[in-house]
Amino acid sequence: MSQGNVVPEKTQQTKKIYDYEYERVPVSARKNWYVIALIWLAMGIDISGLFLGAFLSGGLPFSQAVSATLIGSAFLGVLAALCANVGYGCGLSTTLLSISVFGRLGGKIIGIFSAVSLVGWFAFQLDFFGVMLQKSLLHYQVEPGRFLVLVFGMILMTSTAIWGVRALGKLSVFSVPLMLMLIITGLILSAKNHADIPLPIIKTPISMGNAISYVVSIWILSVVMSPDIARYAKTRKDALLGAGLGFFLGNSSTILVALILTYLVGTEDLVEVFFSIGLGMSAIVILIFAQWTTNSTNLVSASLGLSAVIRSFSRPILVVLMAIAGLGLAYNGMINNFTQFLSLLGVLISPIAGVYLVEYYFIKSSRLKNNVSDAPFLNVAAAISWLFGSIVSLLTSPDFFDLFTISSISALDGVVVSMAIYIGTHKLFHN
Repeated sequence: MSQGNVVPEKTQQTKKIYDYEYERVPVSARKNWYVIALIWLAMGIDISGLFLGAFLSGGLPFSQAVSATLIGSAFLGVLAALCANVGYGCGLSTTLLSISVFGRLGGKIIGIFSAVSLVGWFAFQLDFFGVMLQKSLLHYQVEPGRFLVLVFGMILMTSTAIWGVRALGKLSVFSVPLMLMLIITGLILSAKNHADIPLPIIKTPISMGNAISYVVSIWILSVVMSPDIARYAKTRKDALLGAGLGFFLGNSSTILVALILTYLVGTEDLVEVFFSIGLGMSAIVILIFAQWTTNSTNLVSASLGLSAVIRSFSRPILVVLMAIAGLGLAYNGMINNFTQFLSLLGVLISPIAGVYLVEYYFIKSSRLKNNVSDAPFLNVAAAISWLFGSIVSLLTSPDFFDLFTISSISALDGVVVSMAIYIGTHKLFHN
């Protein structure tokens, strides 16, 4: 059954820029698992992951930082596969799914909330992009200015986001091989050039649980929004493999590379790391492709969320408006609040996935099969579950209240609590 306002087939064929934001993705537009995986791999291999790896290297011994990365990435891979399977089964964007589960009001609130979060994440990624490129250009006595660098990055990222998921797939075909070449070359050169490995210095100690939470939180928003990409999967296997491998390998490889490079080179300044091993600007050019793909994906998901809520503007126009808003935030130095923002995303976004996972796997109600316009005004049980999941996650997070511990991973606490409450309360409210 079609969902929302169905766009005529002729319009779908002639307007390539349409990204099925108001309906199910048709079978003719579905993709194989490796296309889905490439998009998520390209998202995972990015500058923010490198920054997180450098941050972890200054807070934990090398072996513990590696363990935290693998544990967090494994959790992300499993959760992403579960969420992507929902996207495949329903063929809908995350916001349309949220409207079906949370009701028209609840789903639209989540759509706006997620879009705002994604614009914030876009601003962080753009700020990382600007800092890295500026530092690199200084090695060649080139100083274009912070604003010009940020505008350059915004234009790149917006250009593909306007065209949607299909453009991301094409860009990923070029960016992923380049990034893999950078990873392999960087590791080989750093191992050759730094035979005497200095003893790492723990500058700002962090707990293992907190480190795992950071690893999870860096991509928890993308995991929750994974139906946006997975709705394009041809088969269930394509959705599961694409998300599971994409999030686990992409996320873990980037952080691990940063850990290894900073460990071998002895500095947490990523620009200096690449220049010290002889890669220089070639590495930065490849990282531009990495950030291009990642931040385009943020804009695509944000625009899908808002386009289901604000229909007076087309999705491409929303992409441009959100990119400009992200540019303003990035220019004001979003990078200075990196870890706090990660924690906030983890505690507030992860419970959303807990609710729609229960709806799909346990309750199996007709909500996800009905037309979005037939959704109730508000699913009270879903809203309460999300609220309590977020509260518990805030209370267990070391970056916020840190009153008690459940799993030591606050994002996981939010998912589990929201799932448990929704299972227990959905029958009490007849929406």
